[in-house]
Amino acid sequence: MADTQTIQINRMPSATWSWLKMNSASLSLDYLSPAENLIPAARGTEGVSYAENGAEEQKKLPVLAGGAGESAASLFASAVPVSIVAKKGTAAEKPVVLSYALSAGQNGLAAQVIRAEENSSLTVIILCSSEKTDGGFNALKTQIVAEPYAKVHVIKVQLLGEKFVQIDDTESRCAENAHIEVTHVVLGGAKTYVGVGNDLAEYKASFKSRLAYYCRNEQELDMNYVVLHHGKKTECRMDVGGTLTDSSKKTYRGTIDFNKGCAGSKGVEQEETLLLSEKTTNNSIPIILCDEEDVSGEHGASIGRLSDEILFYMKNRGIGKQAAENLIARAKVQSTASYINDEEVLSKTELFMDSIFGEL
Repeated sequence: MADTQTIQINRMPSATWSWLKMNSASLSLDYLSPAENLIPAARGTEGVSYAENGAEEQKKLPVLAGGAGESAASLFASAVPVSIVAKKGTAAEKPVVLSYALSAGQNGLAAQVIRAEENSSLTVIILCSSEKTDGGFNALKTQIVAEPYAKVHVIKVQLLGEKFVQIDDTESRCAENAHIEVTHVVLGGAKTYVGVGNDLAEYKASFKSRLAYYCRNEQELDMNYVVLHHGKKTECRMDVGGTLTDSSKKTYRGTIDFNKGCAGSKGVEQEETLLLSEKTTNNSIPIILCDEEDVSGEHGASIGRLSDEILFYMKNRGIGKQAAENLIARAKVQSTASYINDEEVLSKTELFMDSIFGEL
């Protein structure tokens, strides 16, 4: 008999009304098989230090801010991370690409430690994929450290089968004048839980994130973004945009936390959601916490349907309602997918979109 465990993930730092049932996500997991530690197919590792067993590198990490929470962290107790380190003063010319190809019924753990030493730069692309009709469980954890004046861009592309459940947790920390960027493209899976955290720990550290999605049928996407401002004159921006159709569901939690001592800091979060069905469920919880006077924080949301004017414009050009919806929904994803600076991963993403929207 399969063991069942229920965990609370993506918990907000500051709770809202309990009757809304949005303070965290509850996930019941049936473990049909032991968790398997996944080693990715890796390429583009020239110019960086890469190791399939990065356990020693992981031990060197400082305390990192995460989004999924402690319950999710317990899932990775047996995970052995790969490590990627950009040495001091080096700029990796090509992105490091990590590909995880999962199979039906697989319970896979995938972990990475990414560190950019002082004045270095690095891009890492992480692809999780499977056959379209496959199902299973994938726990993905990425830990990122940017040392002074370093730049790191992590791009995550989720093209899993329609029955997969994925927990994707990103923990990160920026030192003085360092910059971390996290980009997500989420298209597959039955349920996807994305947690992203960053600690802007030192002077003029900065963080930027973007996530694009298309949820259809009964897909669920649950997100929790948390940025902690500690250093002076730190900056963050978080953008989330996508489309809900059929009976799909999306929850977005975004927290900008201005802590005492982060004077001169700025934070912005923006969300855009296109609704294409009356049966969708859309939850949005943007939060700004403030314990410092000299800061600037703002958030906004644009949630709605295609206007009659847009549909009329499309119709006059021979584009029907369904084709117009597909065209605009795909464009929302493509604007974020354009950051994928690897032809092979981008091609796989385009083919996956073809299977959803049809070829253009």
